[in-house]
Amino acid sequence: MITVSDFELFCNRTLDGMGRVIAKLDDDQLNTETGLPGANTVFQLVFHATQACTYWVDHIVCGSRTDRDRDAEFRSSGTAEEAHAAITELRKLLTARSDMVATATELANTPRTVTPLGRPWTVGAALIHAYEELAQHLGHAEITADLVRAKS
Repeated sequence: MITVSDFELFCNRTLDGMGRVIAKLDDDQLNTETGLPGANTVFQLVFHATQACTYWVDHIVCGSRTDRDRDAEFRSSGTAEEAHAAITELRKLLTARSDMVATATELANTPRTVTPLGRPWTVGAALIHAYEELAQHLGHAEITADLVRAKS
């Protein structure tokens, strides 16, 4: 059986990877566009991924209110310190919500807030999607960082 601890383990491993990507870049590179159509900066990818995971865990699974502005995530810019802070905030949230996720819900329950993506999802599916957001955007951030560093 998959546990909330398993979920947190893989989220934290992915957040470690994001931290390593950030450490390879200076603040200018962190906000440099690759020139590819529709591509995002490393900062935007990290910020979006942490906000998406927060949304799925805190709002969808735990029922907290949200004022998320998804579109603004893709217009964001900031420093390495701010990117690391977004990672730290997500780690704190995962720790703070761990007991709530583990004891207030069962992985097979339906989230209490909204029906995600037009069909009923279980809490387990919502958590997998939260991790999916982190993992896919870590890959995007790694590729983007390589492209940005190659241009420098």
